[in-house]
Amino acid sequence: MIFLDTRELDHPLPLEMAVDAFKNLAETEVIHMFHRREPIPLFEIILKNGGYYLSYQDSEELWHILITRSPAVNLEEYRV
Repeated sequence: MIFLDTRELDHPLPLEMAVDAFKNLAETEVIHMFHRREPIPLFEIILKNGGYYLSYQDSEELWHILITRSPAVNLEEYRV
């Protein structure tokens, strides 16, 4: 699992970091990104490039974004 904590970073750094990590992601690896907002543009990039994602907000209003390349990876299993 690759962890990206982008809560304190300003645009466009979180997007750039996530795209770079996705480019180097092995087939069954998962990125777990922490963000203060839901990064909609990132989702479009992931889907356009054959990836999959799951996003959810926790009780502290922190966004968790799980990303993989493999349709066989169940991202629900990685929810915290």
